[in-house]
Amino acid sequence: MALAEVQRALATLATNEAARDRLRAEPEAFARDFALAPGELGQVQAIGATRVLAYVDSLQRKRVAEAVRLLPLCARADGPALRRAFERHARRVPLGAGNARYVRDVLAFARHVALSRSKGTRDPGAAFDPGAPALRELLDYEAAGLRAACAPAFLRLRAYAFPVRRVARQVARGEPWDGIGRRRTVVIWLACGGRRVTLAVG
Repeated sequence: MALAEVQRALATLATNEAARDRLRAEPEAFARDFALAPGELGQVQAIGATRVLAYVDSLQRKRVAEAVRLLPLCARADGPALRRAFERHARRVPLGAGNARYVRDVLAFARHVALSRSKGTRDPGAAFDPGAPALRELLDYEAAGLRAACAPAFLRLRAYAFPVRRVARQVARGEPWDGIGRRRTVVIWLACGGRRVTLAVG
């Protein structure tokens, strides 16, 4: 059984009424959309709407738990804000497949938040607003570190309004961070040949 395809189909059914209508009216076309084998289509049909919602809720809880695990600084600084924002992401964006799917999920979330903020849009699905601008930068910083840790080769340069590495250290130690003032900081991540370096200037 291709679990990833079944999960994507169930997640879509739970959030997309048009997909539910398509499954009822054109089950074979629905199966093609999600690359479902006949047995997998039968399983999706047998689960039913109520169980679909319960199943997808369990998947979303797992996704949120993985986000908290992969973004420990943001979770420690303001877990409720992170969870709320990531739950909105999980309702909109199906989980991918593969061993690194939760890492890709978190990186897609952070990228969407950063793009929405840089364009000045007010996308409630992207909002990560813990009440302190420094923590919004911490999300970007932590996601970049995660990507550098997983990539065989990676180079990124990013400018921040706050001394984000200091914010990260304070949060990690459980020390006060909300009084840290603005200070332009540039962070460089470099990963190559198994070696990883992070430099901050500012």
